[in-house]
Amino acid sequence: MLLFLIVPYLFLLVMALRKVKPVKFYPKSNYIFVIVLLFSVTFLSENLIHGRLIRKAVPQTTKAFISFADEIKTYKALKKRKVTKHEVDFKTSELEQQIFVLIIGESCNRNHMSLYSYSKKTNPKLEQRNDIIVFNNVVSPYSNTLGSVLSALTESNLENKMGFDKSISLIDIFHSIHFKTFWLSNQSPIGIWDNAIYNLAQTSDVSIFVNNTGNTSFESTYLSSYDERLFETLHLALKDDSRNKFIVIHLMGSHSAYAKRYPPEFDVFTNHSNHKEQLINSYDNSILYNDFIVDSMLNILKSYKSETYNTISSCIYLSDHGENVYNENDNVGHDYSGNMPKSNVEIPFIVWLSPEYKNKFSEKGSRILLNTDFPFVSDDLFHAVLDLNNIACKSYSNTRSLFNRDFNPERLRILEDNMDYDLK
Repeated sequence: MLLFLIVPYLFLLVMALRKVKPVKFYPKSNYIFVIVLLFSVTFLSENLIHGRLIRKAVPQTTKAFISFADEIKTYKALKKRKVTKHEVDFKTSELEQQIFVLIIGESCNRNHMSLYSYSKKTNPKLEQRNDIIVFNNVVSPYSNTLGSVLSALTESNLENKMGFDKSISLIDIFHSIHFKTFWLSNQSPIGIWDNAIYNLAQTSDVSIFVNNTGNTSFESTYLSSYDERLFETLHLALKDDSRNKFIVIHLMGSHSAYAKRYPPEFDVFTNHSNHKEQLINSYDNSILYNDFIVDSMLNILKSYKSETYNTISSCIYLSDHGENVYNENDNVGHDYSGNMPKSNVEIPFIVWLSPEYKNKFSEKGSRILLNTDFPFVSDDLFHAVLDLNNIACKSYSNTRSLFNRDFNPERLRILEDNMDYDLK
């Protein structure tokens, strides 16, 4: 469909070439016109081939319409999707309960986390923990929520480019082994950024959206809905009388506007001499609050013990994508018009394992510790989660799991726009 955008330029180029006489070199304007058209066709074609046409060669208004049309298409496809059952190999003792929690952050740039050596103390709580494993070289495949979240939760990845509506999801897999599935979200369920994710969430047994501050996802970014509202829903999910549980928690995180992401008591970084420094402070305060949120959720999970079963728990926290907060190109946000900033995709990735997990799966725990520096793209989270929970199925590949001894660290990290992250 995008090829039609080039057709008018090709038509003009052909007409111009027909009018230019090969011998006479005047008027010069004819040749200038042809050169401009030739450049335009080359520019448009190159960006179309590399998937950059909409971002680099289309006006903002047209871009918004195309983005909305793509979102509606994905929304409609996922709206028809139902949870599906698959052949899955999963073995556990009748005396054991297994719980896996996936915490998905929002717009968190790991370069603003003191856990990753940032100069400001933005992670005072997580830094004190001795029960988390921090991965240092993880990036998201896209710099937007829709692509990053849906590829992380399904078998779709940058190479196979499977449609999200046709891909097996983690919810499908856990449903197939009789885990009760929960989706707990502080993101708005309505809006151009969230509808498709909302539809995937609806395939869970239980889906709860606590953020009703705005009529749309865009409006909700200018209003406050603090992530601590999810504490009670997490408590309730853990207390549910089902045996095995898969719980997804989708945070509001550091979504702009940053100053709306944290309560007044977390307004710690305040010294500034200009607007730029003030905005960076607001973002860093949101990271500080996020530190409190993730730490609190890990403590809630750690404190939960079943009265009936030996509870084996694990958790992964990662952000959907990063955020450029004057890190590069003197710009703010995760949108971009030229080359994608690295800060748009450099995300935190943290694993927490309960003592019971470490005791039962000691070899897996040791392997996870060994792989913390390996390069990884979060579109393969699907495989890592299955591996962490000792689940096998046809869709699983051990070479794509960051937690596996057979993990392939040589995978080229060609992200959106065909950008090779490791060569940038």
